[in-house]
Amino acid sequence: MRGSPLPAPWSRAPFLLWRRPAVALAIAVAGLLVALPAAAASLFLASSGNATLHNQLERSCKWTVGAQVGAALPFTAPPYRPDQLVGARLLQERVGLVRPAAAQVPRLSEPVVSTLTRGHVRPVPGPPARPDQTAVSLLARDGFREHVRVLAGGAGRGIWLPDGFAAAQRLRVGDRVAVAVGPEPVSMRVAAVYRDLRELPDQPYWCGLRDVYRGKPLASAPVYPLALVEHADLLAAARGSDVRAHNTIEMSVDTEGLTTTDAAPTIAGLRQLGAAVTDRQAAGAYPDEAAVDSTLAVKAARAGLVVDALTGTVVPLAVAGALAGLVIAAAAGAFWADRRRAELAVLCARGVGPAAVAGKAALEAGGAVLVGAAAGWLTARFLVATAGPSPLVTPGATLVSVLGAGAAALAVLAAIAAVAGGRAGRLFDAPPGHRARLSRLPWELVPLAAAGLAWFLLDDDVQLRGAGAGAVAYIPPRLIVAPVLLAAGLAMLTGRSTWWALRALGARSRRRSRSRPPGTSMRRIARFLAWRRVRAAPVVAAVLVGATAVPVALSVYGATVIASVDRTLHAEAQLIVGTDVVFTLSAPAAVPGELAGRASVTALRTDGSLGDTTVHVLGVDPETFPRAAFWDPGLPGPALRELVSRLDPEPARPGAVLAGMPAPADATLELAGSRQSLTITGVPQLPGKAPGNPVLLVHRDVLDRLVPESRPQLWARGDPERIVPAVAGAGLPVSTTSRADQVHAAGVYTGITYTFTFLSAVSLLSGVIIVVGLLLHLDARSRARRSAYVLLSRMAVTGREHRRSLLLEVGGLLLAGFVTGLGTAGVLVLLTHTGYDVDPGTAPGALVTTPWPVLAGLLTAAAATSVLAAAAAHRAAARARPAEVLRDTR
Repeated sequence: MRGSPLPAPWSRAPFLLWRRPAVALAIAVAGLLVALPAAAASLFLASSGNATLHNQLERSCKWTVGAQVGAALPFTAPPYRPDQLVGARLLQERVGLVRPAAAQVPRLSEPVVSTLTRGHVRPVPGPPARPDQTAVSLLARDGFREHVRVLAGGAGRGIWLPDGFAAAQRLRVGDRVAVAVGPEPVSMRVAAVYRDLRELPDQPYWCGLRDVYRGKPLASAPVYPLALVEHADLLAAARGSDVRAHNTIEMSVDTEGLTTTDAAPTIAGLRQLGAAVTDRQAAGAYPDEAAVDSTLAVKAARAGLVVDALTGTVVPLAVAGALAGLVIAAAAGAFWADRRRAELAVLCARGVGPAAVAGKAALEAGGAVLVGAAAGWLTARFLVATAGPSPLVTPGATLVSVLGAGAAALAVLAAIAAVAGGRAGRLFDAPPGHRARLSRLPWELVPLAAAGLAWFLLDDDVQLRGAGAGAVAYIPPRLIVAPVLLAAGLAMLTGRSTWWALRALGARSRRRSRSRPPGTSMRRIARFLAWRRVRAAPVVAAVLVGATAVPVALSVYGATVIASVDRTLHAEAQLIVGTDVVFTLSAPAAVPGELAGRASVTALRTDGSLGDTTVHVLGVDPETFPRAAFWDPGLPGPALRELVSRLDPEPARPGAVLAGMPAPADATLELAGSRQSLTITGVPQLPGKAPGNPVLLVHRDVLDRLVPESRPQLWARGDPERIVPAVAGAGLPVSTTSRADQVHAAGVYTGITYTFTFLSAVSLLSGVIIVVGLLLHLDARSRARRSAYVLLSRMAVTGREHRRSLLLEVGGLLLAGFVTGLGTAGVLVLLTHTGYDVDPGTAPGALVTTPWPVLAGLLTAAAATSVLAAAAAHRAAARARPAEVLRDTR
């Protein structure tokens, strides 16, 4: 280039590469493969944090996430403070204080005001149809009319009654009722009858009042029907009384597109709102202590804690993925040197050294590397947005990912330049002898030793705690770093063993071929050609087998851990509760028809004694209990159906099943003064056995004979969102509800899944790297394969046999790598399976699951890769023209 200080081969270098599309594509792909994991790490961490935040938000009441300002609302001033605001004026003062303060908080909604008190509703005139059921929870709430299912009425002022209460008291729309809150009842018109909220799935609008109309879990307080009125009517009914209603002003947070970064100003605004309410100047609006609650800060802190827990495993995995991509970058450098062999020969003949050749390679490859790095960043952003934990990422993570992609581009350029310069030196200089000696060293011992050190030196704690955020479970770094190093070491050991085996078999084949008659080795030409190619390049075969084993091993290992952790956590929650949903009833009831075939009525006593140990005694129906209770085939001991078949109701010595303690020598149950000898079968675990409480399973008839009264329960399997409304609609007298899906708090275990999701992604990337490397290898040997095919075709070798030989060559090596990877994954699981239980204090321990879909997918991918690679190589060889091949002297 005229005016350039560089010679023409270097000044024109940035434009030369595009004349060779195959080389440019190989270098661009190398840039993509290195930039992809480098850019994805920060994006994935941010996505995981945002996914954890939204996972908690979706499982939480929107009012508790935002802000709830709660305090008592008196209707008479105390004697010591006669000028205190009360009733309507006090409520107006509170709304006037909270509304402008809430308007200053980003993403916060308009306040919704609720006032709740206890009252009685009686028909006027005449006595109530059910005098013992006149108590109601009287609620005034902004906008309630739009959030109930109206069955009758709905127009005009008055009280809105749930359908069950209205039917019990024989009330209809238009009737007059006396609403008693204070000493003087107030007459109201029945304005509407609506479907009881307990009979419908919970709406977000009512979530802050769930405990009012459904009752608190494990609480024995009565739950009253919920009667709805306007604020003016409730304030009028309670005017001048000594009643202290509970007033709540609630605001929700707009969570659409909310990230952990966006949550910070909202959290700061909520703190200012709380300070404004509790300030001394607010004493007029809140003369008594006000409670300002918001869980957004805790949830954001927990999301940050998950990111901290993931960083120690995601970053090393990303580095490993980038280093694996640099192998392709090195191969691309060698590919460039091979394609520029003639030009490099001229340059070296004129005294150009390896450093100058490396500079020329960097100048030529720079544009393709930048294109590949940009494509890698875009691919990382697309994959995280579509397949990651959440499509939301933070601006800071985006900036870090761009810097990571830039650093990856520089690393790729350096690798290409180094390999190109080294190849130039090796092509025209005698290789030093120490390289052969270095290759014989047992380098596989380095990662194997590092794996052992990582296992014993790295942290093995399964929980990470943060101030104000509680604790989150996470996979300790040693459960990631050590298996990855072990997989790499075993793969290198397999590669070296393959190289040794191929060299030994090759020598043996050469000795045997000397004693064979001519032509005997041509009987099966496809197998013969495949074996000769593999034997001729033992290093390539060893590398391909070992490289295939690593992603297969890590993919199967990661999928096994994900499935096993999920299965273990599910089993722990189910065993604690007993099944999906357990209802404790205040009176015996039959199974609702909608739940027939998947529910069972049981009876529970918690005051039984076996020897000196207190046990929970659960009376069950052996016919229906196995269909309603949880059981996993991986649990130790006999199956549940076999266990309940031993519950013999025979009066002399009935059968029983005991979990949680050894069976005593004197198997006599004492219960409420009654004694019964039992034939006990001891098992490690039973459904419904909470930690620390042994449970004794007996026939329901046996328990009924021992005690006249017990606590009835309804066990049901299935979707809790369908079961709970079905039980409420059947009118069962439910006192408490326990659900297995609520045992584990939101956000506690999400980091575990995200860790192995990223491991699976890195494993998939490694598989792509292997495919690209395989294609580069096939392309690099294309000239030799074309020449061989031309000669073989003159020897009556058909294209079909040539395709088969290529399929046997590539497919055999990939199959060997696949089998090696499966064996490596089995070793990893065998050594680490005890660490899959992230809650070791809770039974049943780790339950290992085999990821059959992942195995099938990997095997299909290996087969498809073999077929496509063989077809591409055959097509390239078959298109060669014999005259051109014979004239090719390169």
